[in-house]
Amino acid sequence: MIFGNVSDSFNFPIELWLFQVLIILFPMLLFQSYFRKKIQTTKHRNVVLGFLCGISILLCMSAPVSISESYILDFRYIPLILVFLYGSYRMGLILSVMIIAYRLVIIGIDGVYLILFVNMALLTILYFTQHMYKNYAYKGKVAFSVGLLAVTIIIFAIGTHSLTNFSTMSTGINMWVIFLTLNMITMFTSIYIIESLNEMEIIHYEVSEFEKMHLVSQFSISIAQQIQQPISNMHKTLETIQNSDTFTSEHRFEIKNILEEMTVANKVLNDYLLLASDSEKEYRLLNIHEEFDQVLQSIHSYAQMHHVELKYIPSFEKDLYIKGNRAQFQQAILNFIKNGIEAIKPYGVIEIAIHEMLESIFIVIEDNGVGMNKEQINRLGNPMKSLKENGTGLGTMIAYNIIHSMSGKIDVSSKKGKGTTFSIILPKAKRTS
Repeated sequence: MIFGNVSDSFNFPIELWLFQVLIILFPMLLFQSYFRKKIQTTKHRNVVLGFLCGISILLCMSAPVSISESYILDFRYIPLILVFLYGSYRMGLILSVMIIAYRLVIIGIDGVYLILFVNMALLTILYFTQHMYKNYAYKGKVAFSVGLLAVTIIIFAIGTHSLTNFSTMSTGINMWVIFLTLNMITMFTSIYIIESLNEMEIIHYEVSEFEKMHLVSQFSISIAQQIQQPISNMHKTLETIQNSDTFTSEHRFEIKNILEEMTVANKVLNDYLLLASDSEKEYRLLNIHEEFDQVLQSIHSYAQMHHVELKYIPSFEKDLYIKGNRAQFQQAILNFIKNGIEAIKPYGVIEIAIHEMLESIFIVIEDNGVGMNKEQINRLGNPMKSLKENGTGLGTMIAYNIIHSMSGKIDVSSKKGKGTTFSIILPKAKRTS
């Protein structure tokens, strides 16, 4: 950007502005639609994104828009900010240095200190805020990116006039307002395209996974149902044989062990059929406190047997409702509490708390047991791997499936030797009079 006497008349050649927009949007579309899918590692993705945005910056600076004899402006800060937000801080830093170097090549030393100051201000802001961007929702991302761009351009505009004649700034205010507006529109369009393509990719992945799991589920249900009947028949036959006088006590003991193993196998099949079945969709309003009273009453003896204390902290508001299947919801909560009991050494404590939020109910189940590492947390809900010695993992998978079917979310935090916390968020339901 070049600055000079702002009293000169100015115009905005639309075709050049559109060219600047194309320079920015085309590389982003190319990256999102092609390279992001082709490249698997985050490091290589960031390098490619930085390279494409670097080309955008160089083209923007090489083909700027001449507004007047004194002002030549471009959109270089849009791809620069996008690299920081969707790439890495390191790549953004490299492109910042590139901007200053290329500015010296094409224009010289005149005004380079202002560019250096603006870049340093941008780097400082992003150093402290970049990590928060990925946690924002769509509207938050738009507000953050557009606001950051606006601050950058305002700093540049003030710096430009302070280096020339600050008193003449009011005469060029219209130019800066139009320039800022065009930048903000372009940034909004860029974020919209990026987030839309990301969302489409997520939806496509979820749909393909759902179709794959549905096919496997139907096949597995058929197999489970065919296995269940022979197991039941064998169980009845062995029960009859066990009472026969022809067997010794040793033989009866072996038969008893076989019957116990068959009972466990049958329970696994029943649990899986419950998980895969779509039949139990009879949702109704459930009073969250009444459900927890019943769950705690059911699990109380089991906790005492393991010398574990249950601390229950209900919400101040007693009439809190959720929508779901009563039996399934109680089964899910029982599973989380039971897992906590089994993870605690004798005389441990499990704290269960219910909190009311604006549109949801927040349930916390915290134990001071052995805890888990990140790998073990990632394995939660996987039916092929259980953290318990003789477990199948189906119980936890069923619990996760039940909470998700109620439009709920589960977050797990844990530390080895300290304990584990399950945070469950369920949408609040209103009771109709």
